[in-house]
Amino acid sequence: MASNDKLTSSRVAIIGAGVSGLAAAKHLAHHNPIVFEASDSIGGVWNSCTYETTKLQSTRVDYEFSDFPWPNRDDTTFPSYVEILDYLESYAKHFDLLKFMKFGSKVIEVRYTGDGGTPQMADLGAYSNSFPEKPVWEVAVQNGDAGEIQVCLISSH
Repeated sequence: MASNDKLTSSRVAIIGAGVSGLAAAKHLAHHNPIVFEASDSIGGVWNSCTYETTKLQSTRVDYEFSDFPWPNRDDTTFPSYVEILDYLESYAKHFDLLKFMKFGSKVIEVRYTGDGGTPQMADLGAYSNSFPEKPVWEVAVQNGDAGEIQVCLISSH
């Protein structure tokens, strides 16, 4: 894994600041996660809509976080992608998630480097852990258009 510089280590890394990445960041906030987002803002696929007419094909109440209702949830129209982006931005601000974001950070490789060798995925059992006591992961991140690559260590240490 090529590296120009090491980022500070963390216990939790989340790839992408779309709907799932935001929910994960909120629920893992007590671990101070790093959220790597390749673009310059949150929203995931909603941020890269190419058609101005793109709308959600579900009602608002069917596409909301359980702990953060839409401000106009009784509106029966299907929200546009702009409304969805506004909703996601409001969610991120309300739960102070933007402090975890690393925008312009495209994950290009994830490598397990912890003690004990390569994790075994067979015969895990209901509650077993295939990783050693303190796993370490290297996450290679390409920053911006310049192509600079940094490595972040994700560890339970």
